[in-house]
This record gives sequence, C-alpha cells and structure tokens, in this order.
Amino acid sequence: MCFTATLAVIKFIIGLLQDLDLCSIATYTFLLLAAKLQCVLGVRSDKISLERRNASTAIFILISSVVYTGFMVRSLFSERTVSEYSLNYTLILALVSFTELGLAIAGLIQTRDKGLYFKNIKIINFGTALMAILTTQTALLEYNSTGGAYNSYTGIAIGVFLALSAIYILLSPKLSVNGREHNVFVLTEKDKNDLIKTDGKAELTLCKSKLYGTYVYEAELKNNVLDGKIVRRPAIWGSIPLPVKIICLILSEILIFVWLFGRIIYFFRTANLPYRLTRKLRKHGFELHSFSSSISKTSEPSADV
Repeated sequence: MCFTATLAVIKFIIGLLQDLDLCSIATYTFLLLAAKLQCVLGVRSDKISLERRNASTAIFILISSVVYTGFMVRSLFSERTVSEYSLNYTLILALVSFTELGLAIAGLIQTRDKGLYFKNIKIINFGTALMAILTTQTALLEYNSTGGAYNSYTGIAIGVFLALSAIYILLSPKLSVNGREHNVFVLTEKDKNDLIKTDGKAELTLCKSKLYGTYVYEAELKNNVLDGKIVRRPAIWGSIPLPVKIICLILSEILIFVWLFGRIIYFFRTANLPYRLTRKLRKHGFELHSFSSSISKTSEPSADV
C-alpha cells in the first residue's frame, strides 16, 4: 500500500506539471487505496463490524469506478493521444504503471485463501492490475499511433467491472464462504437422519468442479453433534503438467472467454453455500447451533440440546 500510495503521489505530481488528466488517474488510485485500507483495518482490529467495513470498502470502490468511467468517457471524445507528449513523459508513465502492475500481481498472490477481508483486497488488487495494464498499454502503444477509442472502451469496461465488484463486496458476507467456513449442527430428529448414520468422520459434497475446485463439508459426528468446516479442494490446474500449462497460456486469448463464462456459472453454483448446507442438513434432522466452537470457546453444544 505504501508503494502504491507513493506511485499515486508521483502520478499526481506529474499530472500537475504535465497533464491534469493524470491527476484523475491518481484520484481513483487513492480511492482504491482507501478501500484497501478499510480491509487492512478490519484484519487488524474488530472495533467496527464486518458489515460496516464491507460497506465502506464497497462505497470507495464504487466512487472509484464512477471517477474512472467518467474519465474514460471524457477521453473517448478527446482527440489527444500520448504522442502529443515527450518521450520522457511517456517512458515515466509506462514505468510507473508497470511497477503498479507488478505490485498488484504480487498482492493477488499474497492474499490467497485467507478470509473475507483478504478476498476483498484481492478483488481490489485485480482492479488495480487491470487499470495498470490499460495505462501501460496506452503509454506504449499510443505514442506512435492512435488507439484512443479502443482504450477508452476498454477503460469503460474496467469501470463497469469495478462497479460490479463493489456490489459483490457489499453482498459477500451473505454470499461468500469466507468467514463462514465453520459450521456446527445438532442432530435433533434422529429418525430423519439417513445421511450420516454413525459417529465418526463425514464428508458432504456441496459443489463439484474439477476445473474450478470442489467444495465439501468435512465434519465429525460425535454425541449427536456434527462439527466441521466447508473447504475447497484444489482445482485441476495444479495437477496439469507444465507443457500443457504453457500451451494453455499461449492459447489464453482464446480460452480466457471460455474460462470466464464457466467461472460466472461456478460463482452462482457456489453462492451462499453455508445456507445451502444448513437447508440440506435440516432435511435430515440436523439444526444449526447458534454458537460454533470457532466463535465461542466457552459454549459447546451438548448431546441432549
């Protein structure tokens, strides 16, 4: 965040000296940093509820998307290109944007499977990476040619993506598995239980996908108490041989749209899995306990609840 903030300050200073449009780019970068800061504060402190932190994060991202989309719509009707500026300015802009892209990619790698706040940071980093890619592309490709309309349309699409990301983050506490992995159930109607017959370990498949990862509920039934977690099994990508991965990367421009379409379907298939798990177990005589052991260390469900 400190490095990204430094780059945003550099953009703002260059914008004041060379191009005021660059100040707009720095502005939405600062807004995304403010959204990320809410997530960092949420990880380090619980003084403000998850819902309020999440709402603040979504608002900052939404404002950023409005600023970014407005900037791109304005540039669509502008006839200026980067070629109007000096070579030094173009190289500095490309260097700053490329550095920002590297930081965003590093952030994507560092925030894997670490909870809801980290997932939000990952989404913000992805949006930052998309912006950095477009800014770098604009600086490098438009210096000797005019591709302003194409870049503007791409930027508008990125702005729409950020707006949709803000809506998703706002709803994520009710849709995402993150932060809701641990679930404890009590068997209240034994005659309905034809799902888990005896005490011991149990595994329920909630969503099966070899390409994107399979979600299962791994639990243990003991004294009528079913205690477990929703986990995501590794996807097929990790087991693919390196030569096949290289071929997939080479064909990425063709396969990316197929992958994205399947990923959207997978998103709806995995929406609100804890609720679907509760509904499934309720049909078999289990009731969700109000205090799980991961939330309260002092309250454990007894066998005769």
